[in-house]
Amino acid sequence: MASKQYRKLGCMDVDPAGGCAFEVRAETEDEVMRLAADHAKHAHGMTNPSPDVVRKIRGAIKTVSVTV
Repeated sequence: MASKQYRKLGCMDVDPAGGCAFEVRAETEDEVMRLAADHAKHAHGMTNPSPDVVRKIRGAIKTVSVTV
């Protein structure tokens, strides 16, 4: 079996007290950000996050290995 690298982000990685269990995995950081923005808009009503929030989100993205 091979291992593949993905980027992973969860709402609780950004705001542990928020209680949202949303998680996303994608091949690129840009894809994670796009999916996270869609989630933030629909689940949290966040349509235009501040640069500080975007930095916090980018900083919470982790690289994980998945066996494929």
